[in-house]
Amino acid sequence: MIIKSMSRKSKSFSQLYDYLTRDKSSFTFSRNTYANSNNKKEFVNEFYTNARYLREARGKVYMYHEVLSLEENNLSQERQREILLDMADKYLYQRAEDHLAFGVVHEEKNNMHLHLMISANEIEGEKRVRLSKQEFSSIQQRMENYKNQKYTELKDSFMYHNKKDLSKEKKQEQELKNRGAKSIKDEIKRNLKETFTKATSEMYLENHLKSMGYKIYTRGNTQGISYKNKNYRLKTLGLEKEYKQLFKIFEQKSKREFRRKQAKNDRNKSRDNPRERE
Repeated sequence: MIIKSMSRKSKSFSQLYDYLTRDKSSFTFSRNTYANSNNKKEFVNEFYTNARYLREARGKVYMYHEVLSLEENNLSQERQREILLDMADKYLYQRAEDHLAFGVVHEEKNNMHLHLMISANEIEGEKRVRLSKQEFSSIQQRMENYKNQKYTELKDSFMYHNKKDLSKEKKQEQELKNRGAKSIKDEIKRNLKETFTKATSEMYLENHLKSMGYKIYTRGNTQGISYKNKNYRLKTLGLEKEYKQLFKIFEQKSKREFRRKQAKNDRNKSRDNPRERE
């Protein structure tokens, strides 16, 4: 399986929508949207509206165009589509769980693949969410593992497991060997501060730390980080205040999402009951 990601530094949602839906018979789906994807004007406008929460900046990313494709096989079109849709669902959960997303299956001969249009920010998010090479590589590897284990009718692939090791843990070990004097505690503190700055959700935080070999633990009122079978308290690392502030932000975001879902439900009720609009 091949997974590609291409960033776009313009709000060309309409242009990409037209490209993805050029074959009107293609299967489409969406995530975290309330507009009907068949209604181009309303659907694309939802992406534009969400992009307005981002600060205008030249050369900054506004969306991603990503592609998932299967290796050559002898499966039926229906089975390939079923596999691709499942893979896309698992992929979006890891890659962009809280972003606006639109997917289209292109059933070209001997090359069935799936296109995705993904917003650069989460729902009403003010920050662009960018994956590092290591984070994206980790997702590719997990998806490849999932495909190999679940879909045995496809040939096993190891495209992303033969890549050069990009893990921060390996880089940190090499840096420690070169510098010698830098303590592992300082390295942990630096990595946690960087992660707290980039984290946009609890799921993102957990996955990002896991990719580096870290795990947050809680014992009573004490939070800490486990790394290589050793525990370090956040208070000792001087990060307890930042950690608690981060979860306040997550809570605020959760409330915004609840209000948005409530507004969506009210809108659907209004559509189902036209008399209420009179």
